[in-house]
Formats: sequence, C-alpha cells, structure tokens
Amino acid sequence: MQKKIYQFFLLTITSCFIVSCNTSEKPASIHSIYKTSSDSIQTAVYDTSAISEGPEKVAILYGRELFMNTHKLIGPKGTVLQQTGNEVDCRNCHINGGTKPFGMPLFTSVARYPQYRARESNILTIQDRVNNCIERPLLGKAIPFNSKEMNAFAMYLKWLWDCNKNAMKIEGDIPNRIPWMNRRADWQKGKADYAQLCARCHGIDGQGVKAPGGYGYTYPPVWGEHAYSIGSSMHRVGKLAAFIRNNMPNDMDITKIHVTEEQAYDIAAYLNNEQVNPRPDFHEDDILYPNHADKSVDYPIGPYADTFSQDQHKYGPFKPIDDYWKARRKK
Repeated sequence: MQKKIYQFFLLTITSCFIVSCNTSEKPASIHSIYKTSSDSIQTAVYDTSAISEGPEKVAILYGRELFMNTHKLIGPKGTVLQQTGNEVDCRNCHINGGTKPFGMPLFTSVARYPQYRARESNILTIQDRVNNCIERPLLGKAIPFNSKEMNAFAMYLKWLWDCNKNAMKIEGDIPNRIPWMNRRADWQKGKADYAQLCARCHGIDGQGVKAPGGYGYTYPPVWGEHAYSIGSSMHRVGKLAAFIRNNMPNDMDITKIHVTEEQAYDIAAYLNNEQVNPRPDFHEDDILYPNHADKSVDYPIGPYADTFSQDQHKYGPFKPIDDYWKARRKK
C-alpha cells in the first residue's frame, strides 16, 4: 500500500514540475528522536543539503520555504501569489516545519491521504488537506491543484515522510490528545492563566507580536480578525488544549514552565470563547459534518446527533459524550 501511495505522488507531482523563529534562510538540518509502534528508537534527520540535485530538490526546498515563510510568498502581499488572508505562516502551528513531536507534526501526512474526512463527509487528497489550512487558519483561498506551489507543498510533505523512513506509527505524531477533564473547561480561569503564561508572547489583546519590519508574525494572533477561523481544527477546545499542553509557553524548554492539563483546557476555552474573543467565521456551518453523528466530541457547532448541549460540546465535560458514542458504536 505504501508503495502505491509513493508511486501516486510521484506521478501527480513530478508531472507538473520542471523545477517561532525564521529558519528558512539556511538549509534544514534537524535531528529528531522518536519511537515507532514497536517501541524501537529511531532518528530522523531533516537535512535538505543531503537531497540529490534535481527538480525534486528544487520542489522540496520551495515547499519548505512556503511552509516557513508563507506570508512572504503567498500572503496578502505575497511576492508569488496573494493567496492567504492573514500574515500567519504554516510553521506557526506546525512547529519546526512540521518536525516537532506533539507540535502538530506532519511526519506521515502524505502517506495517510487520500482518506475519508468526516468534516467534509468526503474523500480528501493531500492537496485538499493543504487547502483546508490555507482557507481556514490562514483565511485564504484554495491553491490550484496543478500549481507549482501546491506541488511544492506536497513534495515537502513527502520528503518529511521519507526522512522518517516511511514509518506510519511515530510517537508524537497526530492525532495529539490529552485525557479529557472531568469538569467543564473554565474560560475565566483560562483568562487568568493566559495573562500569566501567554500574554507576554501573544499580547494581552491576543494580537500577537509582529515580525521586525511589521509584516508577518514572530508570535501569531490567537483571536481577532487575523487569527484562525471558526471551523478550524484549533477552534476545538480539546484539540487546542493538547497543543497548548505539549508546546506552550514557547520557551518552555528554557524556562521549565509547563502548563498543566487543566490549565491547557481552561486557556483553550478562553481563546475559543468568541463571545469574549471574536474571530473570523468560516461560514460553513451548514456543510461541515453533514453527517451529524460523525462530529468530533469537542466540535462546538450544532446540530448534534446526541442529546448533549452545544455548550457541553464546546467546553465539556467531554468524557460523558465520548463514552456515549463509544458505547453506541459498539452496538
């Protein structure tokens, strides 16, 4: 199966090619240690200088540049396209260019598509999935499938999978989850924790810190008209809580400050309380999750195929909902 996926991407991609810090100026050279499903220790080396010269290397390097400097190349003032609607980069969510375990990595993304996605109730390709991010978190418009830019994104993702020796089960890969809390997430507690732990980077007003020169972000906005939209994966409290728990504060490796799981949920609830912190609306409530029974436990927009309230789907407690659906699907 993996061989067929690999061949599919070579045919799709090569047919169109004749060619938190800003790390894109130099070739990527990163070592990552991880465990596979057999608990064997593996080392992935992401070294672009080791790629053989030729059209594929050109594509991979361009894909990485698009990933690390999205706003410069295809942002509102992009030098190549004006495709995204804000100045956020892909790397702002997929840390270290998608190579950080538990940092929304992209180790296996290219190998898991095409796949059925409940949100759209359809089979999506990797190109569709890239456009999901372009349209929702980056507030943009879809990139044409046969474009140089889309193929560069796909080639970069394929290169990440190859760097991991085409492993499919890697510790820290998506989906990233933390245990459900036994209580409802408390956005007011989250507001206090945000002020203490997050505001120094993202601002007390949630608007982030602009990059030197005023275009792009050193730290991205977490709410407001330039932040990820309603309908994005990060708009789910459980999804965002796992990201916060594993990766924030941004300097946690230096400061040794780590948020607790409960703090992560509370902060996520605060960020995603659009009554307090408004954000753009993707305006697809009527077409996302057309099969209501497929909705994620923490998907915050009804209607639902169960009797739990929209408030509980948004803020929890989530475990009773999860238990309900697990029991129902066993029948």
